[in-house]
Amino acid sequence: MVLIFLSHAGGSAKSYSAFKRFLPKDLNVVPMELSGRFTRSSEPMLTDIPSCAADLLEKHSELFKDGEYAVFGHSMGTLMASELVRQAKEKGLGSPAHVFLSGRCAPDEPVDCFPGSDNASDEKILEFFSANGLSGSAPIADEELTRTLNRILCTDVRMADSFKMPAAALDFGCDITVFYGTEDMLLTGIDMNGWSRFTSGKCETVPMSGGHFFFRQHREEICRIITEKLGI
Repeated sequence: MVLIFLSHAGGSAKSYSAFKRFLPKDLNVVPMELSGRFTRSSEPMLTDIPSCAADLLEKHSELFKDGEYAVFGHSMGTLMASELVRQAKEKGLGSPAHVFLSGRCAPDEPVDCFPGSDNASDEKILEFFSANGLSGSAPIADEELTRTLNRILCTDVRMADSFKMPAAALDFGCDITVFYGTEDMLLTGIDMNGWSRFTSGKCETVPMSGGHFFFRQHREEICRIITEKLGI
């Protein structure tokens, strides 16, 4: 079984490396890096969800065997997971065994992470994320690296907020599990059961204490649930 990890806005393939120690050793954990970011910084920076998903699918098509892969995405990663599975099914590749979605509402909800991000300056986006503890990383002394990380974050925020998907466009075709932080300011007033519109399988929501990055304090519990759902 393959478990694909897709990161949040501004995150990298390494964002979920700490999960590995709580997962079975025979589970093939594959954190995916988006083009133009971190370990793939020499490649073009893609700026929309469909292009990023198509690129990942081209690079990793051998992983998408029917019932032999699962996907975990947090925040922007839930949108990437949705588009990735949609494109995989469209191409006649396999359906997932299970999908784990974390920290974001369904993509047909009229909600943005940063409303008006298309017209907002990088400075305004960064100010909002910093003030609300949403950047996902600690301050870094290296100015050049900081500029690079900020550019990635703003690019990711804009492409996440510009992406919408109607429920009619995707049926995951499997059970899904939706995790979220009960103090996540980005999900105030949101019904996370909205994800049930995207699957003919069961949709289970799992509330956990904490804010947007609640998973950091619940890694072991999340991995236990993942292992249980995958029957490993």
